[in-house]
Amino acid sequence: MQQNNIPILIAGGGPVGLCLSMELSTRGIANLLVNKRSETTIHPKGSTINSRTMEHLRRYGASSSIRKSGLPENYPTDSTYVSRLNGYELGRIKMPTLRQKLNNPGPWGETALTPEPIHRSNQMYFEAVMRTHAESFKEADIRFGWDLISFEDNGSYVKAKITEVSTNKTYSIDCEYLMGCDGAGGIVRRQLGFKYAGRESTGDRFYDGSMVSIYARSPMVKKIRTMSDSWHYWTINPEGRTDFISLNGDDEFVLLSEIPSDLSLEEVDAEEIFRIAVGADIDVEIISVQEWQAGLAMVTDHYQKGRVILAGDAVHLFTPSGGFGFNTGIDDVANIGWKLAAVVQGFGGEKLIDSYETERRPIGIRNTNTSGQYADKIGNLKFPDFIEEDSTRGNEARNILQVELASFKEEFASLGIVLGARYDASPLIISDGSEAPPDEPAKYIPSSVPGGRLPHYWIGDKDSIYDKLGPWFNILQIGPNAPGVLAFEKAANELSIPINKIKIEEISALNLYQKSILLVRPDQHIAWRGNEVPEDVYGLLKLTIGK
Repeated sequence: MQQNNIPILIAGGGPVGLCLSMELSTRGIANLLVNKRSETTIHPKGSTINSRTMEHLRRYGASSSIRKSGLPENYPTDSTYVSRLNGYELGRIKMPTLRQKLNNPGPWGETALTPEPIHRSNQMYFEAVMRTHAESFKEADIRFGWDLISFEDNGSYVKAKITEVSTNKTYSIDCEYLMGCDGAGGIVRRQLGFKYAGRESTGDRFYDGSMVSIYARSPMVKKIRTMSDSWHYWTINPEGRTDFISLNGDDEFVLLSEIPSDLSLEEVDAEEIFRIAVGADIDVEIISVQEWQAGLAMVTDHYQKGRVILAGDAVHLFTPSGGFGFNTGIDDVANIGWKLAAVVQGFGGEKLIDSYETERRPIGIRNTNTSGQYADKIGNLKFPDFIEEDSTRGNEARNILQVELASFKEEFASLGIVLGARYDASPLIISDGSEAPPDEPAKYIPSSVPGGRLPHYWIGDKDSIYDKLGPWFNILQIGPNAPGVLAFEKAANELSIPINKIKIEEISALNLYQKSILLVRPDQHIAWRGNEVPEDVYGLLKLTIGK
């Protein structure tokens, strides 16, 4: 390889880095991604692809492929609390199957609020699909088995050195921007000196300290289980607690359990943890075991410096409770991706990149705080040692616990977190003075108040408004009497801003969006709304692109 020039260099090939590559590629921006590992994740990690992530994957053309991974579409996605898998069922949070969600509104009206309901697929499955899809774009150069070893921001460009791990050959790359999607221990955050702050692990309760992740295979589980199918089991008994997740709806599972303070990872008996959780001495294949840290809810002091920008775990650390981790990172790169592309293409202003930290860091704090609260609730759950007794006091204890567990549904119904992110304080958002809806983690309230995601709408009950949006800016004319938007088109042309015009005459759309004209950003957030074309359309558009 000779010395190369590339608009965007991405360090890290996890879900966040791969989605950033797709975000850039769909906008025609050449990008190089390097990832030290030669393959995608082979040990289970996060198992929740939330609705917002699925909406982004829909834009990239990857959502249908992703849905073929993970749980089958007819498999229950319930979360169930049990003493052991062959013991007592203590409580169940009923959740619809994917097929039910796609055919009918879910318990929170999900299919009305989004064209892409939540999907349960583990990171080791969907990461491989993402990589294949990212590699299909001609703009992308995806290199697994390559590592970023150094970089220097020279003001007008970044000079980086990458190495091919198998040969140790080093190459020099000049890029306009470097994106660090290389995780908490990655070189990019460490060299910038950004520090995490927030909630650290206490180590004194379940889901709040050193944990072991066990990847297991056993076709016997479904034969000895005494309760119906569930995606997620929480086992609660005097011998230990586990988070027991079905990966494929059949014979593959991941178990998350505490590591006792007096044991090292090498001393943990994974087979024993499995059998305690199952409640029977059955055959099991332990495929892999990893240690991880639970209870974290931390965000870095900065997200960017000059031409070097961070996203994902490089800027925020989560506990799995809520399933917000990589999903928040993917929403990060949906935000910064279009801004990088606009600057590279020449119409984005000097303030555009700086708006990334302003918009996304508050969301990182919001999401990590909520995840930490969920972790506290899980970790603080109390139960007596006689919870499994076949006795009067055992029955009473299980009944009491069942009532308490009924309040745990918020973790699995966090549509407010998933769809309700807002950028009200952003210099790119033009307020109309309206009050935004309350920010409630478990409840999403559709609103066209500028700053929030464009509420989803089914045109004629069959066509998603999101499928009508162009890849860049969109001007929506809502209702039968919406005014003309020629002034927007003219000003956008003068500023070289790609803009797409959409007209929806249905009264129900006007009832939802409240205003006749909406200006929607490339990330589907509303930048401005009104009933009349403003006098200074040129100035308004300049604000939205950071000029």
